[in-house]
Amino acid sequence: MSIAVLGVLVTVVDVAQFAPQARRTLRLRHDPAALRGLSPVTWSLVTAQGLAWVVYGLGEGLWAVWLPNLVITPVAALVLGLRLRVGRPSVR
Repeated sequence: MSIAVLGVLVTVVDVAQFAPQARRTLRLRHDPAALRGLSPVTWSLVTAQGLAWVVYGLGEGLWAVWLPNLVITPVAALVLGLRLRVGRPSVR
């Protein structure tokens, strides 16, 4: 397997790992209880990490680094935004 083929494979897997959560979040975006199960800290880190990889990949000319993260970062930011919109759970 050439390194280019490996780059394509990793790109596909990298993007695909976020698809199920993004789909579920979009489907349940009107259900605050479901969205409260998502960690805002985790999705903040995923968003920041994706942005950092885009900048690094573009700077180094590594398409296999910046391309998947260019897709992942807005998806992670969307999940984060939807989660933050519902706020904290009420304490009883």
